Amino acid sequence: MTQTRMERHEFSGSQGAARPNRPQPRPINWTLPGFASTMRVSTSFGDLPLQALRVPDPLRTASGDFARVAWIDHIRLDESFLEANPDAQPVLIPAGSLGPDRPRVDLLVSPHQKLTLTHAGMAPEIRLARDFLDRPGVSRKPMLSVSYTLFHCGEPVVVMVEGLAARVAP
Repeated sequence: MTQTRMERHEFSGSQGAARPNRPQPRPINWTLPGFASTMRVSTSFGDLPLQALRVPDPLRTASGDFARVAWIDHIRLDESFLEANPDAQPVLIPAGSLGPDRPRVDLLVSPHQKLTLTHAGMAPEIRLARDFLDRPGVSRKPMLSVSYTLFHCGEPVVVMVEGLAARVAP
């Protein structure tokens, strides 16, 4: 039986009220994938903002099949967390910067989100969003806070987010 669930987390660099001589938060090695919550994913009923995604919505995969959402998590990172962990700052991939309509609109993702590029006659190439920072227009988007939506379908699949193929996995 497949377990399904939805979670919400908030990460703050500060832990409670300020105290004298309290150490600053230690940076972590940020490795979580995710999409800004306003990005849209292709479903059987059209493109849906990730903030409205629910278990077990059917997502359209890159192959045209459907896979049901098994798990969703929403993570909010506040200003002090992002100051202590700049690698968690999102990557902005402008519309059309990875090919025609790839993505269809400006895409905001975690630097560790896996994205899939396809080139005519070649095998799909899976890369982390941060690996596109050398492309024209692709950059870090410093923010005071960001909310990422993470989700998977119980197995690795490639789904369409704003016209760009993205790999999601448990």
